Amino acid sequence: MLVTGQGVRRFSGTRVETQNLHGTGCILSSALVAHIARGSDWPEAVERAKSFVRRAIENGRDLRLGKGPGPLMPAP
Repeated sequence: MLVTGQGVRRFSGTRVETQNLHGTGCILSSALVAHIARGSDWPEAVERAKSFVRRAIENGRDLRLGKGPGPLMPAP
């Protein structure tokens, strides 16, 4: 959800089946602020950050490191 003076916008997507979600919030917030710093408006920054995190989740979907949930794998 993005709440601004212009209203509320919901961003949604399909779920990626994986346990490897460690770091999702940190990566999302970092990607969001990076797009804001590069000049995107808030809705565009959220869309781009969300897309980046989605790709990182998909890339790390089958990663196996130790026991328990693993990390995302952002692409270079």
